[in-house]
Amino acid sequence: MEDQFQKARLKSLRIILVLSIIGSGVSFLNYILMGAMLPTMKTMYYSGSLHFPSEMAVYIEQVLDTPRSFYLCGALLYALSLAGVILMWQLRKSGFHLYTLAQLLILLITVLFLGREMLSLGSVMFTILFVVYYYIALRDLEVFDSASKSDEPADANEEDK
Repeated sequence: MEDQFQKARLKSLRIILVLSIIGSGVSFLNYILMGAMLPTMKTMYYSGSLHFPSEMAVYIEQVLDTPRSFYLCGALLYALSLAGVILMWQLRKSGFHLYTLAQLLILLITVLFLGREMLSLGSVMFTILFVVYYYIALRDLEVFDSASKSDEPADANEEDK
């Protein structure tokens, strides 16, 4: 019976991990592309060769005026977040710590580069929701137990017994 609960917990964890893989992966690509293409996009937009609807001008200029280092830092942090998710998939507690650190730093760089007013309540709430969910799921799967202090996958620890 307990084995069925563990399998169900693992399945629900993996479903949420897939969402994080998608989110962190897409965000990494978005930030790395913006960091790489920002100077060219700025030149094209301000020279008039890149056009957007006039309703979007304020938003586009805000995006283009964002420092390139924000996008590059964001790309690095989303890559770390993705690495953390992959490690959590392998049931390694270091994945949880890496993911949590990356997500908190993503919120921090938003405040540092763009100001507190650009940090959305939704971003903060989703970060907290996912971190708490991962903590509870990994705790229930006994990833944080003393037996897994070596950061070996939980399945490997079970085979050693």
